Amino acid sequence: MFIDSVVLIGAKLKRDKWHDKSIVILTKFLNKEITIAHVTEYVVLETVNYLLRKAGFEVALETLNLFRIHERIKVINVDERLYTRTCEIFMHYPGLSLTDASIVAAMEKVGVKALYSFDGGFDELDWVERLA
Repeated sequence: MFIDSVVLIGAKLKRDKWHDKSIVILTKFLNKEITIAHVTEYVVLETVNYLLRKAGFEVALETLNLFRIHERIKVINVDERLYTRTCEIFMHYPGLSLTDASIVAAMEKVGVKALYSFDGGFDELDWVERLA
């Protein structure tokens, strides 16, 4: 299972429009209905940087530490090969951000089709099962 930054951000920011839905998803993770949460390092960067700007250093640091130490969160680093595939996907699907393209490339690499996201850009890929 992959989780997009929009879900992680929504869970942290009470005034975010996705907050309630994000909390439901994170509760599934905490209750181990979602056993492993995959994210790319781009998702980590996007989430932590956004939270730094909107919620401050303490929230951003707490979130970064969660990515670093939680045994059921698997951060996939974007090596040269994954970066090349990320760029290919980004160029082919204009509805995806570069971070979103990294998620798709990592999903291909790991062989996972399910993704928690509120971003409709993923719907361009018929094999991605976007859960919201």
